[in-house]
Amino acid sequence: MRWFLFLLALSLPALAQEGPPPDLPPEVFQIARTLRCPVCQGESAAESNSGVAVEMRRIIAEMLKEGKTKEEIQAFFVDRYGEWILYEPPRRGTTLWVWLLPLLGLLLLGLGLFAYFRPKPLPKELLEEAERRLKEPPR
Repeated sequence: MRWFLFLLALSLPALAQEGPPPDLPPEVFQIARTLRCPVCQGESAAESNSGVAVEMRRIIAEMLKEGKTKEEIQAFFVDRYGEWILYEPPRRGTTLWVWLLPLLGLLLLGLGLFAYFRPKPLPKELLEEAERRLKEPPR
């Protein structure tokens, strides 16, 4: 019984975690997760509690009520703040290098490791010396 109460006490914080506020639908937070908070560093508009992020979520909710799609809402914020507002940069133009350079780096690293660790052929003189010693009787 004590173990049950102990485990129940440990699980209470997990049960207390809240989802999205009841006044906003979950779709608002799905879209807000794809947008950066312009004020906070490293937080999405869904995670941040800054006034700007709260306003962004309100605008997203209004746009969803108007029937706008996720792409239209993201385009609205890109027009307003620029492409840096998107958490996942588009795969075109300059940002294409952000996606390709890590792959290119891994490819070059793999080629370098292959060249370094591949078996190298032994010189003929060394092979002939080894064969001669194998043919000699042991001393």
